Amino acid sequence: MKKLLIPLDGTERSMHSINLVKNLYKPEDVSITLLYVKEDAKLFIEEMDYSEAEKEMQEKVAEAVDQLENYDVTTRVGFVEPGREILRIAKTESSDIIVMTKSTKKGLTRMIGSVTNYVVKHSHCIVMIVPE
Repeated sequence: MKKLLIPLDGTERSMHSINLVKNLYKPEDVSITLLYVKEDAKLFIEEMDYSEAEKEMQEKVAEAVDQLENYDVTTRVGFVEPGREILRIAKTESSDIIVMTKSTKKGLTRMIGSVTNYVVKHSHCIVMIVPE
């Protein structure tokens, strides 16, 4: 059985990873961890408090779990730096594959790099990048 890690960021784009996994793997062939993390700085920018943000994150994760009916799914939510946390969870859970979408950001943010780029560069396992 393959262990998959699917990082989510609350966007519709990140949900494409779930659709790809459903197309490639049968429920009996994989166990899935859904990970939704936010940086503290992002909360400040979005003017949200932790309880409000955690509620929103839990709702998004629940939507994702609903799409994975019949699959073995565990969930994790937290307030940490996304790239490092994705890699930490992948290593801790001995994930075989990280399935994530690429960033669509432009300009300076794109030049500096994205979470996906960080994960690809530092991952110990396969990183499957889902196109839009």
